Amino acid sequence: MSLPGQIALSARLRAAFTPVASVSVSPRSSVNSQLSQAIILGGLIGFQVLDTLTTHLGLALEHEELNRLMAPIMVTRGELVAYAVKGTSLAILLAVLMLMHRRKPRVWQAYLVAGWLSAAAVVANVVQLLL
Repeated sequence: MSLPGQIALSARLRAAFTPVASVSVSPRSSVNSQLSQAIILGGLIGFQVLDTLTTHLGLALEHEELNRLMAPIMVTRGELVAYAVKGTSLAILLAVLMLMHRRKPRVWQAYLVAGWLSAAAVVANVVQLLL
């Protein structure tokens, strides 16, 4: 016959000495996770490059800058400074991701949203170029 304290203690001891390798973590789920993270990161960077290219083409055709944050920078400082600001902000975002992604896996969702916003900017630029 066991006393209640002995049952709780033996359960704690079993949990403490259970090898970590016995916890089932599917290697396939980590590969899928890494693949989706690579797609998110590649999409974000790719759409940022496409946004820069379509913005440059639009400005060369004398269209206005659609981004209300970048328009004053382009008017006062020039196109290259605006691209430098954009590149620096993207580099900071990527640094934050690399520092936080292990502690806060939900940060990938924020980068997914940023990728979709970048895609929307590219679509808006292409529509402006076509009209």
